[in-house]
Amino acid sequence: MAENQNKISWPAIGNDKAIEFLSRSLDNNKIAQTYVFAGPNDLGKSTISLAFARNILISDEKNHVRDSLGQADFTSINSDLHILEPLEDKKSISIEQVREFIKTLSLSSFLNSYKIGIIKEADRMSEGAKNALLKTLEEPKDKVIIILLVADEENLPKTILSRSQILFFQSVPTAVIYDYLLENYKINRSLAKDLASLSLGRPLKAIRLLEHEDAYQEYTEKTKKVLSLFDVSINEKMKVLDGVFNAKGFSRSAVEEASSIIGIVEGLLRDLLLSSLGQNDRLQHLFLNKEIKELVASMNGSDDLMIKIISGLKAIEESRLYLQSNVSPRLVLEKLIINL
Repeated sequence: MAENQNKISWPAIGNDKAIEFLSRSLDNNKIAQTYVFAGPNDLGKSTISLAFARNILISDEKNHVRDSLGQADFTSINSDLHILEPLEDKKSISIEQVREFIKTLSLSSFLNSYKIGIIKEADRMSEGAKNALLKTLEEPKDKVIIILLVADEENLPKTILSRSQILFFQSVPTAVIYDYLLENYKINRSLAKDLASLSLGRPLKAIRLLEHEDAYQEYTEKTKKVLSLFDVSINEKMKVLDGVFNAKGFSRSAVEEASSIIGIVEGLLRDLLLSSLGQNDRLQHLFLNKEIKELVASMNGSDDLMIKIISGLKAIEESRLYLQSNVSPRLVLEKLIINL
């Protein structure tokens, strides 16, 4: 295996404090048995957890299997790394999934080294699954490490948090994302600025939209339609909703699509406020700069605009609570857009 693949390495953008802490833990051989990586999606929690797992296995001298020439062989690292995540269209991670995950981690290490388990979206574990995991954390097995990735650590029981090393992942400055895109993707400055602003400090979102042109085009078109909701009749709003929300019934994909639209509405409300304050260079949706200015200008005074923004923000908070309470995503969105 090439030498540079065997070295300890980290992702190149953002989360410097978390990476520095994990690096010190490796250098001082002070590795916790349970970690919680907390923060919004697209900040790199999953990428850094995988890098940390790989770096642990590489750093452990007992993990190095030597070939006939005495060179370290890292080809079997993935055999001691296990990942658990929600099944497609399932609301939660079940107790059966967690029990199977724990059983796998309890087996002997392939390389007589660490066994590492990563649970993605761990805040979506069922209550039974959380309790099953807690029993394992209460009686930890030597050289077994579990990393929980969550959007909000408060969705985990305090009994789990008290047994974990918690690392908080923060938004990456827009300027850092902008420079990273220019340096690594060689794109024009205008597109880099648009993507960096659009990401709201989440570098993986910017990269994903850049690498998937269809997704970027779909997002821009959907956002333009959502913006039109602020200035049309209720009947027209329902027609617009038909054009941006295609999911049927209640499913994981429907909830995710509804959550995405709620996020777009929230971003546009923020943009309207910034534009009204003359801060158009700070908009999230720079590609809608002209349309947002025109919408703000069409409002009958700043009081009307502020009422609309406050009403919309309250409706967004309610909408997210409704989704968590298993209300139909379609009905949640209908109620939201009526308040715009």
